[in-house]
Amino acid sequence: MQVHQNERLGRKPTKLNKMYCIQKSYSGKALLVIICLFFLATSGFSQTISKKRGLAYGHQSQADMAAISKNISWWYNWSATPESAVSLVFQNYGMDFVPMAWNGSFNETALRTFYTNHPDSKYLLGFNEPNFTTQANMTPSVAAANWPRLEKIAKDFGLKIVSPALNYADKPVTENGVTYSDPIAYLDAFFAACPNCQVDYIALHNYMCYAGSLTNDIKRYKKYNKPIWLTEFACWDQPTITLDMQKGYMMGAIDYLESDTCIFRYSWFTGRMSARYPYLELFQSTSGQLTELGQFYVNFNPIHDPNNYTLIPARLEAENYSTMSGIAIEATKDVSGIANVGYIDANDWLEYNIEVPTTDDYTVYFRIASNTTSSLELRENKVALQTLQIPYTGGFQTWKTYPITVHLTAGRHIMQVYAKKAGFNLNWLEFTHIGQFPTSVPEVSQSDERVFPNPVKDQLFIERENNNGKTEVSVLDLSGRLLFSKVFNGETSPLEIDFSGFGSGSYIVRTKNSGNILNHLILK
Repeated sequence: MQVHQNERLGRKPTKLNKMYCIQKSYSGKALLVIICLFFLATSGFSQTISKKRGLAYGHQSQADMAAISKNISWWYNWSATPESAVSLVFQNYGMDFVPMAWNGSFNETALRTFYTNHPDSKYLLGFNEPNFTTQANMTPSVAAANWPRLEKIAKDFGLKIVSPALNYADKPVTENGVTYSDPIAYLDAFFAACPNCQVDYIALHNYMCYAGSLTNDIKRYKKYNKPIWLTEFACWDQPTITLDMQKGYMMGAIDYLESDTCIFRYSWFTGRMSARYPYLELFQSTSGQLTELGQFYVNFNPIHDPNNYTLIPARLEAENYSTMSGIAIEATKDVSGIANVGYIDANDWLEYNIEVPTTDDYTVYFRIASNTTSSLELRENKVALQTLQIPYTGGFQTWKTYPITVHLTAGRHIMQVYAKKAGFNLNWLEFTHIGQFPTSVPEVSQSDERVFPNPVKDQLFIERENNNGKTEVSVLDLSGRLLFSKVFNGETSPLEIDFSGFGSGSYIVRTKNSGNILNHLILK
């Protein structure tokens, strides 16, 4: 998405992660295997600040920074220095500012002054969209010729350098008869002109509206065998964009970006814009106030814990995998759940950790929406236990439930859902004893129930159109762990839940009434 620099800056127009991304090519095969080795100290559910998550924006107030620093650790503003309102205080909020050399006319004195005054700073961002004539406007050879100037600054201050940030260009630069609209073609030419240059990370921008498209685009950059900075992203390539689209995209994008160990950092575009559409803004017009999207960006924290095992019988939400390869999540339109796993290609997989109480045969139900005939395998240790043939269900959000039977021994197991063919989405899988059926999921509208306020501070209210009989309310974390449960017996609506004891973060509030189950994603 092309945006002028002044619009990027918000004006109207006039423990450190250690990561190694290694690509191996096996002779005689076209297959490229990406191996990402990642070492990171982990913690429990209590919200920790993401070391990856950042913001691309240039007009923060101190109140803005206080609001986002709860779970955002860095930002940049396409400039050599922080904006004046936060330049003296940003470190008090645990925020890292990363300077940028925007084009070949960057202010070297300002850069050197910043690094002299901030010796803990470690990174320097390279040129901004140089393949756009309307941005940095630098051909590959010109960018390569200017790169030693960045290397000299990096050497003097012990910095790591991030590559030029590229995107698909609508008004591309041309050199030697080649038009560089494709960012990969530009980077290839840049590295050819600068084969021994210091480039420690690869940067890119992406404005595709689907998390799966983002995933596939980033895969193209992994061939450079370097960790990746996604320094601008948002949903901005569709003719009609709604707030729900932005939230659904953001959910899938964050889940992928936090999970993919080749992603070193990422930053949402932007804080504020001159126009509300297309709902990109994280801040309201009032200083320090987050929009609904901003609340989601700060508080959404997907959990994928390889050390957590779920005792069966139990339902496992598909998005609560322990590890995965190739998939992305999105908001679901099924009658239950917050998200589903999608963008599944052949050979993609997800793993789930279960604890089996007794050796026995078990039924495994899969909640599937398929756009074509497909198939999956349930595997353990790369051995297929059973294959499920998936028929066409009517589309990627038309959901059906299909069972298979497997024999499992008592103890802990890592079960892999392996896609033999593409073309389906997965909402959940449920392990039951033979002869038992999955948890009832009758058709019920979210509009029958209202949960507010969201985000919540202390008290959460649940208002139902029909509050007859017993209502069971549960609060779970995003890994599916039960944190709270209470049964209401015909109390007058609205029902009230005390949230004052819960920490900041994302929660699922689940209600069950007369067999109807609804899930709500609640932020605090």
